Amino acid sequence: MTEARIHDRGYLAYDGPRHGPGRAMVVLSYHTVQRVLGLKRSNWQKVMPAIALLVAFVPAIVFIGLAALLPASNDLDLGDPAGYYVPISFVLFLFTSFVTPEALCTDRRSGMLGLYLASPLNRDTYLASKFVAVIAVLGVMTIGPTLLMLIAFTLDGSGPDGAVDWLIEFGRVLASGLAMAAFWGSLALAISSLSPRRTLASVAIFVSLLVSAAVGDGLAEGAEVGDSFALLNMIALPIETVYRIYGEVNPDGPPIRNVETLPILLTFLGLIVVFGWFARWRYQRIEVTG
Repeated sequence: MTEARIHDRGYLAYDGPRHGPGRAMVVLSYHTVQRVLGLKRSNWQKVMPAIALLVAFVPAIVFIGLAALLPASNDLDLGDPAGYYVPISFVLFLFTSFVTPEALCTDRRSGMLGLYLASPLNRDTYLASKFVAVIAVLGVMTIGPTLLMLIAFTLDGSGPDGAVDWLIEFGRVLASGLAMAAFWGSLALAISSLSPRRTLASVAIFVSLLVSAAVGDGLAEGAEVGDSFALLNMIALPIETVYRIYGEVNPDGPPIRNVETLPILLTFLGLIVVFGWFARWRYQRIEVTG
């Protein structure tokens, strides 16, 4: 038989490394990215993120493969760079509706929010960490494929001429990708802050986007009360914003293509601010339990 001994050591103070709120924000963002992507979770919860990433990246990978195999070929048409954001927006629409509510709703429903706020995090740093995590995941889908497309254009010989033009195009890729990620991410967090139930948040995001598209285009085109009402279409707004960043107009887009660039950009940035403010306002008033 093994002899057991109990040593009375008394109270021992923690003498390990102490990290501040910054480290706590990084850790929370990291674990939120894992949760949103379904990592270390059941296979079923990995399906939607995997499909979204595949749909976003596969066309770009095919294009870059064609550009590498058929350099300078007149038969290779890579299309318009800004136009690639149209299928990406469809992916973001589904991903934002059905996956991103995991970033907020689960913590409130499980009581983990109270534990997080008992750490060096407060409500603002908690929400900021979640926002960064969502932006990081969405940014992979908005920046990654378009960077591959830029490489494909360069290999095909139809890309920007010279280093300066290439850097300008690279800046447009980053600006467009971050803009779309910020818009969809802030929208998801704002609506997810309304309910601790992920399913309800998903339905609310999905329905609000469809309603905004129907109302905006209906007023602008059907009722003919003015093209500016097309700014209410929160599906078309980020796409048209990307086209304006590239100095173009979506030729196949809804009535928002008839609106001037400045109102589009101001509305786009204003909605991001409003969504962020609303999410913060909600979290300042949420009663924490657990």
